[in-house]
Amino acid sequence: MPFLKPLKRASKPGLEDTFRETEGFLGFLPNDVLTMAHLPEATKAFMDFCFALYGNATLPPVLLHMVGMMASAGAGCNYCTAHTANKLFEESGDAAKVANMWSYASAPEFSDAERAALDFALSAGQSPSAVAPEHYVALSRHFSEKEIVEILFVICQFGFWNRWNDSVGTVLEDTPRQFSAQNLDPSRWKLGKHAA
Repeated sequence: MPFLKPLKRASKPGLEDTFRETEGFLGFLPNDVLTMAHLPEATKAFMDFCFALYGNATLPPVLLHMVGMMASAGAGCNYCTAHTANKLFEESGDAAKVANMWSYASAPEFSDAERAALDFALSAGQSPSAVAPEHYVALSRHFSEKEIVEILFVICQFGFWNRWNDSVGTVLEDTPRQFSAQNLDPSRWKLGKHAA
């Protein structure tokens, strides 16, 4: 049960454009955005930041969703891990790759560039950050400084989402819940506090 309840969509007509854009990205309107809607101006500003980040990204969406998933796993946020796993599957169509995310260091379907980004995301998602100089050395073999900043922006965006959803106990929506229950390793992912 969430500590803060999501608002009804109709109660915030001034956020309808934001709600529609969020639905267009995820395929549904998530409970976290409806909970944030208690502060409409802040909700719109934060969602505009998220849309700008993904809308202007130079790196492939699949990589960005992998980074978000691994940063969320590092932070221990099962809500965001489920969302990013579902989005990663929608973008890649590769359920096996999503299921093997925790084995990225050795699984053959991951490239060296992806491994460097995921090592960085897992370390940066922890609190305190476990990022070390060698992470940047590894990233620089595959990515420009602008691309590294893009990766870090995604990690930091999920830092906000992770804190929000874990602190609220946001109820996980049906689509990501069903996907995660069927495809993620139950020793690594549990619904936990995000059940209805």
